[in-house]
Amino acid sequence: MLEPIANLSEARLEFDRCRDWLWKSLCEFGPTHTLEQVWDRILYQRAFLWTAPKAVIVGEFYYYPSGMRSFNYWLQGGTLAGCKKMHRGIEAWAADHEPDLGMYTGMGRRGWLKAMHGDWKEGYTTRIKRVSP
Repeated sequence: MLEPIANLSEARLEFDRCRDWLWKSLCEFGPTHTLEQVWDRILYQRAFLWTAPKAVIVGEFYYYPSGMRSFNYWLQGGTLAGCKKMHRGIEAWAADHEPDLGMYTGMGRRGWLKAMHGDWKEGYTTRIKRVSP
């Protein structure tokens, strides 16, 4: 099991160290949040931060109206190898914290489907159309 960073001072230092990777991940299909909004979600434990020397992952739980729960890999950045080393430990942590967890999810480029370990299958397709004001 891989614990997210619980100490807020340490978490902020790591968040700042990894901010370029996080921003790149946010900008892939958005950005849907500012970096400070991501930090606020971590601060109030609506999202969780894991780091490695060359990687960062931010994850969150989704609670569906049916009662199903999932853990979502929200943001991943840095090296692919660095991220992949954290996946199994993060999933063990998520399962330990949400015993009725029904699935793991993640959105991003199609290449992540092959890069992730285990029995991942392609889910829904997301379309994006930019509308200028």
